[in-house]
Amino acid sequence: MQQREFVKKLVLFGILTLICLLPACNIPFEYSPYDIIVEKEFQNLTAKNLTKLKAIEAGKSSFKIALISDTHTFYDEFKEAVEAINTRDDIDFVIHAGDLTLSALHKEFTWFNEIMGTLNKPFLTVIGNHDLLSNGKAIYEKSFGPNNYTFTFRGCKFVMFDNNIWENKNNDPDFEWFKTNLKNDGDYRFVIPVSHIPPWADQYNHGNEHVFNEMMAENNIQLSLHGHTHSFYHGKRYDQVDYLVIGDIADKAYAIITIEEDSYSIEQVSF
Repeated sequence: MQQREFVKKLVLFGILTLICLLPACNIPFEYSPYDIIVEKEFQNLTAKNLTKLKAIEAGKSSFKIALISDTHTFYDEFKEAVEAINTRDDIDFVIHAGDLTLSALHKEFTWFNEIMGTLNKPFLTVIGNHDLLSNGKAIYEKSFGPNNYTFTFRGCKFVMFDNNIWENKNNDPDFEWFKTNLKNDGDYRFVIPVSHIPPWADQYNHGNEHVFNEMMAENNIQLSLHGHTHSFYHGKRYDQVDYLVIGDIADKAYAIITIEEDSYSIEQVSF
């Protein structure tokens, strides 16, 4: 499989980089971490998918979301997940909670988009920490659009937030943007933030964890969606906000979030 061969080449590249110390050592490599190449069909995907979402918005108030995350390198399982989601006609759209890629190389983004291109539903993404490696930020923005954005669907507001720190030059997330957009500035049933890293995970220090949760409490957020930890978690870790963290796709599972008029439910689905 092409993707598996790429991963092998990536490992080989790392090994040869360590051992190839002589100036006369000329070894050709097919992939460069500095390429910023996005095929035209894979550009501006957030806007394209929001247009698709708008087309199916009318008709009812309830809806279902499939949540996946951390698909990097797990290409076989990723394809199986998309195929499994495609068999269901009750899922309205898919959210990917980050780490689309392992090393943020343009080929990895292309493979991600090729697989997601077989999905028969709209999908939205947030950027993960792995997606910020190399020139990943520039490729992500060209492929999808801004790292921070919001959208609405059937009376709910989604706040898609880049909360990565270490791979973002150790800069704090844009909490001012987050705080402003967490507000229920309309008659929304739910405001649902989506970010790659849950606030108790490795990249958050105690101060950022406190800031994040203070903003959530101030805005009466009920449900927050994440990836990153490679393990499933659903619960009220801080006794207030309901956190849903989906494991990596190698777990061969995704989550279904069902939004009703004034309630929601969570289901983990194996494939």
